[in-house]
Amino acid sequence: MKVVRQGGTEKLRATLNDVGSKQIRVGFFPEAKYPDGTPVAYVAAIQEYGYPQGNIPARPFMRPTAEQKKAEWGRQIAGAVRGAIDGNVEITQAFEALGARSAGDIARTISRVTTPGLKKTTLEARQARKKTPGVSKKPLVDTGQMIQSVSHVVEDKT
Repeated sequence: MKVVRQGGTEKLRATLNDVGSKQIRVGFFPEAKYPDGTPVAYVAAIQEYGYPQGNIPARPFMRPTAEQKKAEWGRQIAGAVRGAIDGNVEITQAFEALGARSAGDIARTISRVTTPGLKKTTLEARQARKKTPGVSKKPLVDTGQMIQSVSHVVEDKT
């Protein structure tokens, strides 16, 4: 077996090419649907940005998470690149780890959203769907479907 060693510049270039050829996407993908067939991404977008025509206020969770975690995520990527240059880390695995972390961070933010509060009609609609008395008064967590649907993929850039 022949071992080929790359010099520092070649190794750096190869690592940066590997990093530059991949992307992490985090969010709600087409296969995530509510039982009635409604795409989770559709509901998530309405909640993230609001829908004034439907009297639904914005309850952002993706943008605030990205803003709050951007430095941490950046440090994780930088560490992965350093590890890849040293030969200790495989970029795809590092991107998978960051994607999973980012999805988890977004899910945690969803679980912490409390404002704006739910309207009386929303609470009544939640209760009407339940077989037992009492419903959650927290926004975004009625069925848990949105939190469970936050996911990630690592893919080659096209």
